[in-house]
Amino acid sequence: MRTLLLLLAFSFSSLLLAAPNKTLRCATTHYPPFTIYDTQTRTFTGIDIDYLTFIERNLGVTIEVVHLPWARIKKEMKLGYYDCYFALANNTERAQYLDFTSEPLHTTQFGLFTTNKEKQFTDDLSTARIAMLRGVALPNIIAAHYNIDDSNLMRSLSTKATFDLLDKQRVDYAITNYQAGLWYSKGYKNIRAKQLEDYTLPVYIAFKHGVINTKLVDEQIKRYKAQFGVH
Repeated sequence: MRTLLLLLAFSFSSLLLAAPNKTLRCATTHYPPFTIYDTQTRTFTGIDIDYLTFIERNLGVTIEVVHLPWARIKKEMKLGYYDCYFALANNTERAQYLDFTSEPLHTTQFGLFTTNKEKQFTDDLSTARIAMLRGVALPNIIAAHYNIDDSNLMRSLSTKATFDLLDKQRVDYAITNYQAGLWYSKGYKNIRAKQLEDYTLPVYIAFKHGVINTKLVDEQIKRYKAQFGVH
């Protein structure tokens, strides 16, 4: 019996050691309201950061969050310099380099934004000029539903730049994450928003292969959601 108990204790310890006793360097980008990076203080806030703080405390790891532009993050995933990334959609290409949690942090939905009172939210955007963040693909289901031609998209370098184009009326509409768009639109006048229900995309924490047992992280994400009523 004593041998069995020792074996079980060793196995449990080994499982915990899948979360290494070292600092994990996790890269993300400014993506409010989920991750908000203050350039003055170089600090992060937002619900995704609350998740990481909860995981850090309960798994006994130290997580150092590093701010990078989205274009840089897309390159870094393949290089293996950082231990984890969030919040990422899981796809076949990224799974070559990263282990994803199976429990999502949140679910992305797109939104359509406009400042022009004469422009109505319509299902036919075939002639509309639309701003969208560079490096973010417009889902086919949305493009088909709203009759959007890729040639009508004006690609911007940041979400703020997307809304600047809209504010200056260089475009008729902007498409971005609905929640992020609501956060950014607070800095502008007369912006109207419509959530696009056609498409949802769950996003996860992803770790470099072998860094951590993602099942442990999944359990902490579930515990956080249960404790704080997050859906």
